[in-house]
Amino acid sequence: MGGIAYLGPEGTFSGILARRRFGAKAPLVPCPAIDGVFESVLSGQAQLGIVPVENSSGGAVHDTIDLLIRHAGSIFIRGEDSLDIRIALLGRRGAPIQKVFSHFTQIRHHADWLSKNLPAARPVAVESTTTAASRAAASKGAAALASPGAAKIYGLDILKPRLGREVNVTHFFVIGKTPVPAAAASRAAFAAVLPNHCGSLHAFLGPFARQKVSLTRIISRPVPGKPQTYVFYVEIEGSPLAPHAARALESARKLSESLALLGAFAPGRRFRS
Repeated sequence: MGGIAYLGPEGTFSGILARRRFGAKAPLVPCPAIDGVFESVLSGQAQLGIVPVENSSGGAVHDTIDLLIRHAGSIFIRGEDSLDIRIALLGRRGAPIQKVFSHFTQIRHHADWLSKNLPAARPVAVESTTTAASRAAASKGAAALASPGAAKIYGLDILKPRLGREVNVTHFFVIGKTPVPAAAASRAAFAAVLPNHCGSLHAFLGPFARQKVSLTRIISRPVPGKPQTYVFYVEIEGSPLAPHAARALESARKLSESLALLGAFAPGRRFRS
């Protein structure tokens, strides 16, 4: 197996999922940002990549959606897995906590807990929960919201092993340069550019409703350099080759300026961190 690119460094939830998904012997390629994962796959440094696409508390990961749209035809979604996220408070036992580092989704998800339990601490958003642990280890009076496993990597104490009782799930796409055969898929994703006039989205969605094709995700993203112009990430349930889906897509294509396949895939396993 070739390398698996993921949002690093070691200890991130992307890395945890990559290891669970591909096994202990799979060669992992850590990347400092999501666009680095795409570049690793495009360049051939990695055979596949793991990128977060949605968090149950923070919503869609727009960097991933934008890059999938930008690289339509060159990068394809090949699968989707999810990870139950367990967040711990890491720091140094007995030291005062003046600031708390974490990824913005975790700061948002645990805002009430932080306000109640660490009201004097300033939340600081960073690129990943592992970066948060690294920054906390290098800073005086700092803590991090991160994976419990990051404590050992960065020499921190687990001050609280789990924050909150709510389930926090992050979904990840497996990406690659070649698509999965559509006949084997149970989901499909497209990038749709619609005419910039009133009612274009309503008209575009009509064929899916009439053919009873469920939409599992629809996300609008602005087109750089074109004010008030949007491209839509659209995900449908079922194979795009199924007769009802094929009819809906044929009609929707006629109502679009362009409709590009981003990948046909099947939802995979749900793992625990």
